Amino acid sequence: MRRTLLIALAVVVAAAALGYGAWAWWYATTYVTTDDAYVDGSISSVSAKIQGYIVELAVEDNKPVKKGELLARIDPRDYQVRLDQARAAIAMAESRVRAATERVRVATEVASGQRAQAEASRLGAENTKLSAVEMLASTEAVVEARRAALGAVRAELDRSRSMSEKARQELDRLAALVKQGLIAQRDYDQAASDAKTAEAADRVAAERVHQAQRDLAQAEADLRLRQSGFEPQGIGLGMAEVRVADARARQIQAGAMTQEIRVREAERDLAAAELKEARANLSMAELQYSHTEVRAALDGVIAKRTVEVGHLVQPGQPLMAIVPLHQVWVVANFKETQLARIRPGMKADISVDTYAGKRYVGVVESISAGTGARFSLLPPENATGNWVKVVQRIPVKILLEAHAHGNPHALRAGMSANVTIRVR
Repeated sequence: MRRTLLIALAVVVAAAALGYGAWAWWYATTYVTTDDAYVDGSISSVSAKIQGYIVELAVEDNKPVKKGELLARIDPRDYQVRLDQARAAIAMAESRVRAATERVRVATEVASGQRAQAEASRLGAENTKLSAVEMLASTEAVVEARRAALGAVRAELDRSRSMSEKARQELDRLAALVKQGLIAQRDYDQAASDAKTAEAADRVAAERVHQAQRDLAQAEADLRLRQSGFEPQGIGLGMAEVRVADARARQIQAGAMTQEIRVREAERDLAAAELKEARANLSMAELQYSHTEVRAALDGVIAKRTVEVGHLVQPGQPLMAIVPLHQVWVVANFKETQLARIRPGMKADISVDTYAGKRYVGVVESISAGTGARFSLLPPENATGNWVKVVQRIPVKILLEAHAHGNPHALRAGMSANVTIRVR
């Protein structure tokens, strides 16, 4: 009987061993597990962006905050003064731009008026010069005509004198004949009358010569006056040339005013650039003033606060940290021999040492690009000659899902965990 019991017990133990071995083999081929795992999460460092003294602290360690909530306040008085100075500089720059724009407008109008005036003066001077030239040519023609008339009347005077001399000679000849009774008295009287007529014609011709000489002298005097530039009843050629030169000078002056417009436009552009610079300085002053209020960049819990009221902070100095507990994940360091069958998207069963009995569900999100030792501060050098092969571990990132047995957001970064992944 005792032997039968021993045999039965041996059979049961053997069956149990075989069942456990089969289960262990099945579990090993279906799951991979590790206790080298921990909860991880992002930590947002809150730093000062400007220099100043802390005048207010609105949060304490381990207190939850919302995005945009005030955390601390830096003394804003210095930055308020800079902001006021920047606004005053904006007003001054705007005034300079308006003044420069107005100067450009006035210079443009003046230049336009000068150009129009210069053009009108040029046209008037050219017309006056043309009239003077035409008048001079007309006067020269009159002089030539009067010279010709003087020659004609002189020739008429010479002919008249010749005729008068002939008439006197005929009268003298007839006078001797009439005394001798050789001709009739009537013939002598006719010759006397012809002589008197010839003398009268001489006097008329002589008067015409004198009048022609006076007319020529007057025309030559007018010609000399016009040639010298003096015109008693108008503008002579010389004065017309002076006006043409003055019109050219006005055109040169108008061109110089155009250059002045370019200078004014350059001043306006400089004032506009200074205005842009002043606006940029105002934006910088407003930005620095806004940095006197240190606000939360995201939702989370305050941790590691290192600043107190009255501390002088510098740009980039850490003040505190914000830990977003709703964005935690698990990093499981599997052995490299376990990693061959793990793929992103596989389900993971997670237990955290802090919360015994609670199970969390996760999903494999990614596998690290290198082993943990490779990214350590002092990575191993395997070519030193005393190398010992060690199984390496590779981090696997697992994202948490909502779980029916509790809120995974109660987890804290750094908590130890056990991770099991079903690979079949």
